[in-house]
Amino acid sequence: MRICFSCNLIEFKPKGNVLQFFILLRSLDRKVAKLGANERKRYVLDCVLPFQFRNGMGGFTFEHVRFYKSDQLVEDLIARDQKHSYDFLFIRGRNEAFHLVEKKPSLGKKLLYLAVQYNLRDPYIMGRLDHIFQHSRVVFFQTEPNAERYRRYQLSKAKYAEKELNRKIQVLPQFVEHQEDGALIRQPGDPLHLIWAGVIRPRYGLAVATKAIRLIRKSVPQAKLRVLYPSIVGSYQKKARLLLRTPGVADHGQKSMWTTKKMIVQSGIGIALLYDNTPDQNPSHSYLSRIIECMALGVPVLTTRTIGNLALLGEAYPLFVQDAHDIAFHYEKLRNPAYYADMSAYVRSRGERFLADNAVQSFWRVLQTEFSYRK
Repeated sequence: MRICFSCNLIEFKPKGNVLQFFILLRSLDRKVAKLGANERKRYVLDCVLPFQFRNGMGGFTFEHVRFYKSDQLVEDLIARDQKHSYDFLFIRGRNEAFHLVEKKPSLGKKLLYLAVQYNLRDPYIMGRLDHIFQHSRVVFFQTEPNAERYRRYQLSKAKYAEKELNRKIQVLPQFVEHQEDGALIRQPGDPLHLIWAGVIRPRYGLAVATKAIRLIRKSVPQAKLRVLYPSIVGSYQKKARLLLRTPGVADHGQKSMWTTKKMIVQSGIGIALLYDNTPDQNPSHSYLSRIIECMALGVPVLTTRTIGNLALLGEAYPLFVQDAHDIAFHYEKLRNPAYYADMSAYVRSRGERFLADNAVQSFWRVLQTEFSYRK
C-alpha cells in the first residue's frame, strides 16, 4: 500500500493542527514497524509539506515515513503520483483537496480528505466541501457530531444512498500521543492549579478563566492559572496581553508537547472553555484537543457544555462550567482527594480511545477495506 500524505502547514509549531497531523503519522509509523518484515515492504508512507521537516523536530522521530518539501503542494502531489502511482493521497486542507480534483479529477478515486471544520451557512465553503466529497474516495471528520451533521445534510439533499454515505463518511478523531517516559505522577500534597494550553482566541474565554483564578485565590492564595500557548490571534493580542498580567496568572508562553504534558499533570486541573456564538454553531460540534490531552493524562478538565464536549465526556459529566463562579465552585470540590480521584479515573477511562495507537485503529481498518476494494 502506497500512501502520500499532505497538509498545508506553513511551519512546525507545537499547536493543535500541527501536532494532530504528526501524531497520526507517527502512530502509523509504529503500526508499520510492528508488521512482519515481508508485509512491511508492502507499505510506502510519503509526506509532502510546505516546509522542511527534519527527523526529530518537535520530538517526532520516524522510521518508515519519508518527508519532502514542496512549494506547490497540488502540482507536486500530481507529479509524485505520476511517478510513484500511489494507492491513496491523504490531504488535510480544503483548498488543496479542491484544486487537486479540479486539476486532475481521476485522482479523486485515491483521495482521502480530512475535513476539520465547515459552515453549513456558507455557500462557498459548502460548495467546495461538496465538490471534494463528490470526487473523493473517503472524507474523514474529526468528531462524531461533525460527521453525523454532514451525513444528515447529505441525506436531506437525497443525492447519495445512505449506504454510500455510511461508507464514505468516516471519523478520524483528534487524538494524543502516548507518554513515552512512563506515567507522570502529581504529588498529592501539591497545590491544585488551573492550566490552559493552546492558541488564545476570544471565544476560548481567557477573561473568564482569569476572573475565576481571582475568585479562587481568595481562599487558596497559592493557586495559579498557568497559560501555555503557541500563539495569540492577531485581533486579540492587546486584550490577551493585559489578561496574562492578571495577578495569579503565570504566562509560560510556548512549550513543547512533552513539557505541556508534564505541566498538565503537575497543575492538576485542566481548563478548556469554548463560547460559541457563531450562527452555524460550528466550533461547538468539535472539541478542543487540550481536553483529550487532559483526559488521557487522567487530569480532570473544566469545560463548557458544547455539542462536541457532550459527545466526548457524556451528558452526566459533572465538571461542565459556564462562568467564573462555576469554575471556582468546581475547583473547591476537586480539592477533596476522593472526589479528585473519582474524576481522574472517569476522564482517563473516557480518554483511552483517543490515545494515538488506539484511535488510529479505525483509520487503519478503513485503509485496508478501501485498498481491497481498489484491488
